[in-house]
Amino acid sequence: MHSAFGININLFEDTPRRDLTFIELADYDGFTAEQHYVTTEDGYILGLFRIPLNEKCTTSKGTILFMHGLYLSSDDCLVPGPGKAHCYIYSDQCYDVWAANVRGNFYGRNHTTLNPDKDSAFWDFDIDEMATRDLPAIIDYVLMISNETQLTFVGHSQAVTILLILCSKKPEYNANIKVGFGISPTAWLGNSKLIVVQFQGLLSKTVPDSVLSREIFKRGGIIQEPVKFICSLKELSYPLCSGAYFALFGYDNFQITKSVLPVVVGHTLSGTSVKNFLRWGQIHNIGFREYDHGTIKNLIIYGSRTPPEYDLSKVTMPWLFAGSHNDYVANVTDIQLLVTKLPNSSLCVLSDTTFGHLDFIYGKDIPNYVTPILLSYLDTGKNVCP
Repeated sequence: MHSAFGININLFEDTPRRDLTFIELADYDGFTAEQHYVTTEDGYILGLFRIPLNEKCTTSKGTILFMHGLYLSSDDCLVPGPGKAHCYIYSDQCYDVWAANVRGNFYGRNHTTLNPDKDSAFWDFDIDEMATRDLPAIIDYVLMISNETQLTFVGHSQAVTILLILCSKKPEYNANIKVGFGISPTAWLGNSKLIVVQFQGLLSKTVPDSVLSREIFKRGGIIQEPVKFICSLKELSYPLCSGAYFALFGYDNFQITKSVLPVVVGHTLSGTSVKNFLRWGQIHNIGFREYDHGTIKNLIIYGSRTPPEYDLSKVTMPWLFAGSHNDYVANVTDIQLLVTKLPNSSLCVLSDTTFGHLDFIYGKDIPNYVTPILLSYLDTGKNVCP
């Protein structure tokens, strides 16, 4: 069979979930979802989603907030589908589930006065603004609507970073977090094996300030669309798609299945700023420190040639971290360093050695190796490492 353009449509996989939004995905998968909006103190309007208490549940076990990683979005907690995805698993366990987004991603390209397509000032941000402006607004809103005083935070990669920064700079937020579950957490990146991280480290020293306030990795952009095409080819999709896609995030050929991978590609990349992209290069180079403005500005702002480390002694909330030796981004050695800096934290290194950086949110064995760490803690108060 051929389309009007002469292309044999039998060559393409049928991936109905690939291009659906959060609300559409939840509906397709048989769940109810709500869309909310949060406005930050500096005018960014962030999309926020809720999967309210499952109708089969008589009472709520509490509120869980899921936060995505770098270049990604709230869709991450739905992509693998029912029984596999984080937000669906927590909903099935009778939690009130929320999924948030940071400024500049697919659901965070709105502002009260700035146009992201015209105003470069919109893109003048990095993890520090996400931590001190986006996250407080999100947490305050979720607790208000849920009528709770605490929530459980589930964060992938960058999400862990921004909560660490928030609780370091605004320690009063420690009291709002029952426990933080950091999956593939990033703070120090000195031992990261991913070539993209090392490339970021190089670029962060050479890219001029004039290009920092721009968008990069937009959903539907010049990287994602060709990969989506490759990943839709029936016979070649899995080998070609996995090769192209994991060149950016780290190779994996085990946990993300043939049926889920095309859906993954439809929801990533989801955008950020060039400044934030290069901020991770700084972290790779100098550790988990404040923004590096260069020697002269550092002396003026910080009183030292190099930026100070974040004061993690102020992060008193409990943390559960999950890592893997196959994670090319969040190296176990770097996570162990993070644990030594925190007053109340523990690390589970997964016994399944196939888990890569994205498998913590898209892998087929999330319900076997990842979510039980958090759910057992919430049920018993004890740490269990599958």
